[in-house]
Amino acid sequence: MNKTSRIPINRPMTLTRIFDAPRELVWEAYTRPEHMVHWLASKEWTTPSAESDPREGGLLKVEMRPLQSTGGGEGFFLEGTYDEIVEHELIVTAIGDGRVMRTTFGDVGGKTRLTLSWEMAQDEALERQGYTEILDKLADFLRDRRTGKREIVITRVFDAPREAVFEAWTTAEGLRAWFGPKRSTLSLTEFDPRTGGAFAFSTRFDDGDGTDYPFRGTFREVIAPRRIVMTLSGNAPSREAVDSEVTVTFLERGGRTLLLVHQTDGQPALRDAYINGWTEGLDKLTEYLAKR
Repeated sequence: MNKTSRIPINRPMTLTRIFDAPRELVWEAYTRPEHMVHWLASKEWTTPSAESDPREGGLLKVEMRPLQSTGGGEGFFLEGTYDEIVEHELIVTAIGDGRVMRTTFGDVGGKTRLTLSWEMAQDEALERQGYTEILDKLADFLRDRRTGKREIVITRVFDAPREAVFEAWTTAEGLRAWFGPKRSTLSLTEFDPRTGGAFAFSTRFDDGDGTDYPFRGTFREVIAPRRIVMTLSGNAPSREAVDSEVTVTFLERGGRTLLLVHQTDGQPALRDAYINGWTEGLDKLTEYLAKR
């Protein structure tokens, strides 16, 4: 069946939203999986993982879980295929159950008019509420991107179960063993790894002048063993202020774990230091997991 001959199986619905962000930025947030995990779910749901290949014939797979679930409760995967792509202008997606979703992106003087049309599968009021909440979260996410923050995305595969990797992030013993660059020592003064909990630590470089560099933050979201979202603030050894948000996603891959670290920050000058710090820390995490 070609694109123009599809017959809707349910009643259509359309929502339009104007975002205070350029069209290229909205497109990027809408199609890149490291961004989709931040917003592509309604208010009471979360998106632990997403796969997206935005080209004709490319696959879309988005994992959705209820927020109240902390032990792998009921959820589902939204799966489909990109039927038509016009970069920065149009996306037509065929959902696995036969429905079609169509998204258009219009430039309105530096802002973006996004129009989302889809075939409903549930009650109209529920679907309207759900998609409205999704677009609200997208608006919030884009507002963060408008502040000029740079982004870092680091991936690593560990030869260890997801639960073990998650535990290494959420226990004091595990964190002390690996967090931070090589030749550094971590001292934890506060650590409450649950949604709303706080943490505080300092880092001292073994070959430095003995200075402690303090950091602190809040766990905005902790969903075991899938996802951690936390703020991070303090002062780097360069004396520049650090103020960022870190999202860590843990994906099961046949007994191994795919880890995604996504960090936003307001200090482009620190980008290389961040990348180096995460890379060396994850090297230490690999060694720590291998000994367990």
